[in-house]
Amino acid sequence: MSTDNVELLRPIYEEWSRGNWAPRFAVYAPDYEWGWSDEFPDLGGVVRDDNEDKSARLREWLSGWKDWRCEAERFVAKGDTVVAMTRYSGRGKASGAAVDTEGAHVWKFRDRKVIRLVVYSSREAALEAAGLNDASS
Repeated sequence: MSTDNVELLRPIYEEWSRGNWAPRFAVYAPDYEWGWSDEFPDLGGVVRDDNEDKSARLREWLSGWKDWRCEAERFVAKGDTVVAMTRYSGRGKASGAAVDTEGAHVWKFRDRKVIRLVVYSSREAALEAAGLNDASS
């Protein structure tokens, strides 16, 4: 199942690597929840994605960036959990400063549907949270 789950994520990262943040992908379960880990204390944590404006939090985050992109560099998968090792790039709208940094996403699946996504700035923290800190890549 792990390899299948990775394949289900590839189209998402294809869009995000182009800077296309608009789609709500079919792989998301109806009770899908997402958000930022505790590493981002000002971003509100993880919430269920069924509120009135599902993209408001994402739009707020993206509003400070020009040409914000996210690419998956590799995946670590076990069972219904996938950790995507990511690279973010963009430019701050106000400062013009270029950003090129690593991060990670922890994805949880149920029946080939994403039920949870948590964004991490630390790859190590993401692997630990997913219980995959001893996993080899």
